[in-house]
Amino acid sequence: MKILKNLDNYLICYVLIVIAFIQLYNSQFDSLTPWKGGGFGMFSTNKNTNITATGYKKDGDSILINIVSSKFSIPISKNFLISTKNFPKKEKLKKLGKQIINSYLKPNHVEFPSNIDENTLNHINNNNKFYEFVYEPTYYENDATALAEEAIKIERIKLRLFQTDFFENDLTVKKSFIGEIEISN
Repeated sequence: MKILKNLDNYLICYVLIVIAFIQLYNSQFDSLTPWKGGGFGMFSTNKNTNITATGYKKDGDSILINIVSSKFSIPISKNFLISTKNFPKKEKLKKLGKQIINSYLKPNHVEFPSNIDENTLNHINNNNKFYEFVYEPTYYENDATALAEEAIKIERIKLRLFQTDFFENDLTVKKSFIGEIEISN
């Protein structure tokens, strides 16, 4: 009888604790970002994970790939991409790489912001061919449409992980390398 009375008195506390644990779990291992979730954002971090991709064609040329998602699950779903960025496990990164390799990559001209520092601008100018186009995974109903839009396939891809930290003392941003994984077709 005493257990039921305590359960009744503290039921709302138990419910809030369970909700907090569910949201913390989902923000670390699923598609929920740390800043979402009914006010539990105070437990989050301002660190951000970035994934960059370089693809390699059959002839060995490398291309810059923009990893984007679609509202639809073709070829990369939005929830999967968010989940992979929030918790980039090796299995998820391999699956992401396979999805990119198995899709066509549509070329788009690269547009650079006007406030690029001089070293980066020199690097871009010295590697103009690499930075001319950025390729995005795209779904095509048939191969003829993909070829008409000059979409390409790649042999392998290298995904690199970076972590961005924001420091409030001097308002600086520091990007640090976490690791990389290479996936072949």
